[in-house]
Amino acid sequence: MTLTLLIQASNGVPALALGRGEEIVFDSSKDEALNGSRDYRMLLETGLARSQSTLAELGLIACDIGPGGLGVTRTAAAFANALGFARHVPVQALPAFILLGADVDRGKPVALLRRAARPHVHFGIYADGKLAHYEHCTAQNAQDYLSDLEDYDLAGNVEVEGHAAPLTNMATMETMLKLALTAPLPDAEARAYPIVEVLE
Repeated sequence: MTLTLLIQASNGVPALALGRGEEIVFDSSKDEALNGSRDYRMLLETGLARSQSTLAELGLIACDIGPGGLGVTRTAAAFANALGFARHVPVQALPAFILLGADVDRGKPVALLRRAARPHVHFGIYADGKLAHYEHCTAQNAQDYLSDLEDYDLAGNVEVEGHAAPLTNMATMETMLKLALTAPLPDAEARAYPIVEVLE
């Protein structure tokens, strides 16, 4: 079975995982000594060693492209793109709001909020298995939109007055692997481009 390399960083805390088939065989976010490291090469080498795998087994790279922390997201995407180019491995770009929405989805809408340059936020609504709404707007505009929703779960790093705290700001690697394996396979030249303000 080929390996899938998973990289999430847009929440500001980089994490790298390896999947073999549908199983996660290494996850840096679950190791206190590795959690948050920005040394992607070291994380990859550690993951390969611990899972008794080789780089030659790599068949797909999945990279979180944000929206979120731009510098750390660009660094992760650059690593994914360089490795994909060097190894002739396709890079699957996965928007963070789709990852978060799928991770939190419990049958009701998921409001997604991440900080952007003040007074703006990245704001999305995940519903019915897809990202149904996205905009780069003011925090007040997002709050006004949410005031019309009867019930929803919240994810990201922005709190909403009168609502429970966000459930998470990072999807599990299990969710990311599932989405990477069920998304259409990108061609060998596909690359990841970080989201700045708009989803295209």
